[in-house]
Amino acid sequence: MGKIQLTFEEIAVIGSGKHPDFIQFERTEGELFFLNNGLMYGTPSKRFKGDFRNPEWMDTVEIGPQTDTDLAYLELNSLSGFGIVGSYKTDYEQKLIIYEYYLDMNRYLDSGSIKHSINTPISSFSLTLENPINENPEYEGNVAISEESSLISPGSKAYFELIMGDSEPYPLGTFYVDRSNFTLLSETVDVDGRNLIGKALHDQSFDEDNVYPYNILHETLKEILYKANIDSDDVLVENTSTYAGYQFDFKMTYLDGIMEILKAFDNWQVKEETNGTIVIGSSSYSGFTRNSRYTFYRDRDIFSRSIVRDDQEAYRRVCVHNQDFTIKVYREVETYSGWNLQANKTLYVPLPEGTSLIDAERYACQIASSLQYVGKIESFTGPIRPQLMIGDEAEIISDTGKVNLGLITEITHRFGKSGFYTDFSVDSGGRLGKGRLSDYISRITEDKASSNRIYE
Repeated sequence: MGKIQLTFEEIAVIGSGKHPDFIQFERTEGELFFLNNGLMYGTPSKRFKGDFRNPEWMDTVEIGPQTDTDLAYLELNSLSGFGIVGSYKTDYEQKLIIYEYYLDMNRYLDSGSIKHSINTPISSFSLTLENPINENPEYEGNVAISEESSLISPGSKAYFELIMGDSEPYPLGTFYVDRSNFTLLSETVDVDGRNLIGKALHDQSFDEDNVYPYNILHETLKEILYKANIDSDDVLVENTSTYAGYQFDFKMTYLDGIMEILKAFDNWQVKEETNGTIVIGSSSYSGFTRNSRYTFYRDRDIFSRSIVRDDQEAYRRVCVHNQDFTIKVYREVETYSGWNLQANKTLYVPLPEGTSLIDAERYACQIASSLQYVGKIESFTGPIRPQLMIGDEAEIISDTGKVNLGLITEITHRFGKSGFYTDFSVDSGGRLGKGRLSDYISRITEDKASSNRIYE
């Protein structure tokens, strides 16, 4: 038998380290991985385009996990169509590492949208993608989805970012595919999904592991998130001094359980940031991105505008009271000009037992002040504004001057071949830093005792 001899030519010395390994990616760029002083580093390259003689290397950066600083024996292998799997050793453990390939679907985008609402922490997306026949002879069927395979199967991660011209990418959120709709001979496919809160917290239940012993509640919240298979690096929970134990219904979802625990706190919420981090805490918690006030000019920021005026939630008077009405405080409400409300249309707001007369008078004044703006919902369409967040305050400037509108309660970003737009709705019964009137009323009337708390 003849012998095959391979001759390797040394091109350049890239750096120094241990256990080097090189991976070439789909678009012909690659990256050199290695260990140095117990840390993992990567040196990426620009595209080779078939010429490996003079590679252009980029800056070396530390890429290893932040929790380990004593790495050894790095080994990597690529899996066709998936990504990279490998392992390394620490002083005490052998660890598996997985990297899934990133596939740019921008060239196949026909249209898409991302939707957020103040009424739920679950955000959603929908896409329509062009689905031509794959020109690569190694693959049969369509590019994105075919009868036998799919690049966007249920559970696949979809990361959205907006680039306008030469701008830096602006993150729009991380989502997970729920379903795709493939029709034979169709030129497009439809895909939709939700964020991590929807996929991991809403879709999973406690099952038999439903008892959480007496503990400080921020640790209980973290434990629920971890049991939902959410990585600790993707979690921020505000510290608290409150203790309790819980027994949840077997079929209760993790999200419903978290919402049940949050009843023990004033003005706590759960949100998902655009980088995929799930944050739980009070509205002032530093883990949340702060809400802002935005000004819109009618003649250049808004393409269309619709207004719904409804006096069903508008009142002429408010009365806050305790259970037996030994404490009751009335206040008049100034209504919109031209709204002919009946004189005795009164909103009654029950207060927790033990509320003092001074607090009742304070609540009555605050509610009466807020009620004068209730009853108008405005919806707008304008150029895409990726920085808008649920809970931001919107005001509009017209020929007659500046008018405060209220809080943004719903946002839909639309993008694709037809253009880039943002639709948003504004509730007149809300103010920046104070929330909506309905939320405020629920906070002062809600019984803080959770129905499934098992320890006090």
